[in-house]
Amino acid sequence: MKKKLGALARVLVSVGILAYLFNSIFRDEASRIADRVVQAPQAAVPALARELGLKTSQVELILTRCVDPQEKKADLSKLDWRERERFIWNVGPELGDVFRRVNLWWFALGIACMGLVCYFGIVRWQWILRVQGLDIRFWRATSIFFIGMFFNAFMLGSTGGDVIKAVYVAHETHHKKAEAVATVVVDRVIGLLVLFVIALVMMAFNYARVFDDVRLRSFAIITLVVVVATVGGTALTFWRGFPDKFFGLRGWLQRLPKYDTLCRMVEACRMYASHPVVLGKTTLITVGVHVFSMLSIVCVGKGLGIITDNGMVDYFLYLPIINSVTAIPITISGFGVREGMYVKMFSQVGVASSAALALSLLGYIAGLFWSLVGAIFYLTHRQEVVAAEQDVAVPE
Repeated sequence: MKKKLGALARVLVSVGILAYLFNSIFRDEASRIADRVVQAPQAAVPALARELGLKTSQVELILTRCVDPQEKKADLSKLDWRERERFIWNVGPELGDVFRRVNLWWFALGIACMGLVCYFGIVRWQWILRVQGLDIRFWRATSIFFIGMFFNAFMLGSTGGDVIKAVYVAHETHHKKAEAVATVVVDRVIGLLVLFVIALVMMAFNYARVFDDVRLRSFAIITLVVVVATVGGTALTFWRGFPDKFFGLRGWLQRLPKYDTLCRMVEACRMYASHPVVLGKTTLITVGVHVFSMLSIVCVGKGLGIITDNGMVDYFLYLPIINSVTAIPITISGFGVREGMYVKMFSQVGVASSAALALSLLGYIAGLFWSLVGAIFYLTHRQEVVAAEQDVAVPE
């Protein structure tokens, strides 16, 4: 019951954030339209109303109830909240026009870039699996990978599907469950660390903009702290006998559930320290994962006709920051948090709020396409589980 209530609460939070964002953007657009009506010459109002798609009743409402005579502007606060919200949600949704204008060829290219992200992710995970002696066939690894993507679409943050992925790979490898789960952890840690480093590098190259922006400056400090803490925690994991250096720490750890399994996972993680070539290859391919993920959004932006003040530099500065924050398990699939950051950040470089919101939602849909492919794997994967052990090479 608690889990269901928790899931419901997260859904409500996600929907609430999105509703607030839509309402804010629609309110701004409705105010802008109302201002045009108020500021137009009286003779030109009917033609302008037709151009804007306004009804006669909406024009009359603006001219009789919303005029601020001192500033010659529309003041929607003069309406009661029911009238105001009705007007905002009827007049403001120019977001639909933004969606209709998207170039489908650019959008398809964005989906294709996300397909390359998936391919690189599967190859990287296979390299990580082989260090543990788990030589799962490419098709089987692909199946589990896409099942994880499918669950990522409606679980917390952008990492929720990793839990499902760990469960599936553990089921595939009965003789090395702890080691199989460790591969998912290592895969995710490498992905996040590289993402954080990319964010720091881009902020370093654009240090003047970061220094002038309080939010970017704060995020740079937080990201640096997270990277240092993660690297430090990883180093401690590789330090054998570390729990014995502190009085009582070993005893406390031994009281944890599944302590033996945890120890095996830690030992599995330590194995990667003796495989620097694999770590180097996975790091390089992870850079490719993040670059193509960002190029997918660039393609969507091209399809929407979005032009930022500094071109692709803005994308490669903001997207690592946005992706880092949405990886935190706050809302379902990062909904609301991601959209809010797109609107706030891209509005600073000349992008309209409605276009920034459309960029975020269409970028999510480009990834969702491959998540829905994961639904097919989810429905068919169980039919092969019986023979799964035949796919795994058991080390001698």
